[in-house]
Amino acid sequence: MAWFQEVLRRLAVNDRQMLGQLHVPDRIAGTPALDAREVALVRIASLVACDGPVETFRWNVSDALDAGASADMVVGVLIAVAPLVGFARVATTAPKIALALDYDLDSALEEFEL
Repeated sequence: MAWFQEVLRRLAVNDRQMLGQLHVPDRIAGTPALDAREVALVRIASLVACDGPVETFRWNVSDALDAGASADMVVGVLIAVAPLVGFARVATTAPKIALALDYDLDSALEEFEL
């Protein structure tokens, strides 16, 4: 049985052992499906979708950068999920990601003219 099949089967039946491993994705069934950078970027996308708090964005953006992602990749995640989560969610999330990237968005917006 392929790794993904085993994982899906166990998740579908609420396997307690599998559910207990979800906080450490690279331990699930002993095989990593994503590398650390990809995991961090997926988590950022999830935070956008559920309107996560600023501090959680900080942790996950830091993890992504530490794992080799660039600031452009982090913002790229926001752009990629925009059609799915809605543009209002993207507008409210952009300042959170700016804070996580230590970008002073407020100062930048003061200088910005439409």
